[in-house]
Amino acid sequence: MSVLAQQFREIKPKYERLAINVEQALIQFLIEEKISSFDVEKRVKEEKSFIDKVVRKCYDEPFKQIEDIAGVRVICYYNEDIAAIDNIIKEQFDIISSSNKSEELDDDRFGYTSNHYIVKLKEEWLKAPNYRGLDELKIEIQVRTILMHAWAAISHKLLYKKNDDVPKELKRKLNRLSALIELADEQFDDIKNMKVNYQNTVVVNESVSINADSFLALMNKYFSNRKMRESDMASILSEIREYSGSLTDFEQRIKRCISVLDAMENEERKEVEAYGEDYTGWGLSGVARTILDLTNDDYWEKRYSSDPYTYITEHYREKIK
Repeated sequence: MSVLAQQFREIKPKYERLAINVEQALIQFLIEEKISSFDVEKRVKEEKSFIDKVVRKCYDEPFKQIEDIAGVRVICYYNEDIAAIDNIIKEQFDIISSSNKSEELDDDRFGYTSNHYIVKLKEEWLKAPNYRGLDELKIEIQVRTILMHAWAAISHKLLYKKNDDVPKELKRKLNRLSALIELADEQFDDIKNMKVNYQNTVVVNESVSINADSFLALMNKYFSNRKMRESDMASILSEIREYSGSLTDFEQRIKRCISVLDAMENEERKEVEAYGEDYTGWGLSGVARTILDLTNDDYWEKRYSSDPYTYITEHYREKIK
């Protein structure tokens, strides 16, 4: 066994490099496909875990037979994203095997798990310096939603990995809970799709309240190339309610300002870059606050002392009057 342990120590750095590279590649693929993820995490088995599995399974060629020495887990938000990630994995890796653990469960068994893939790197990847020497190594990729992940974490904490591990008295409750989590995943998909449909079809008028989706629909109508930072949403909605009052009023403010916004942003950019600093530009919340700065005296008075480019804003406030 000491020989096997030494072999593991010698090869483990390769598996660590494999896990890092696959993790970073998957993060990039998700960005390119515009798929939001809760987390992408890597891991490599510890020596004790590896040796214990060899002994338990009586493997005679463990480095061939154990396919999850390295692993990467993708945790996404929506069940619908799993199909898109499945396409990415099948396109970007050589698939050795794949399984949907949920489909493997009998209908009277609890458990809401994930998609598992055993993959190898494609031959063309191996030409890059950071992938050299990683041919023939396998890695496991798991894909699950955040609710699947929560189920797995809690059931693991309860020490229930298999249905047969559960006392009979608790099985019914766990089965019901598993079904509820599956239903919740489906409902979140529905809500996401309803949200997208609402943003695409809502018509701004006096009867439409100021909410996250109606605000985004209005802003995307005029500024579709800009992004909204999620952490800004609550505060900017509160400010628009207080200093504009309605979406129709805010749309009129947009129309008053839209002809000067690009010039104002470019002027601000030059000032920032003159000091050797990076300038990232305005997101949707920045545009909305600038519009309120330009069109609402009370709002501008409140913000005046904290604006490092006061003279620029004052110039354009005069320009749109």
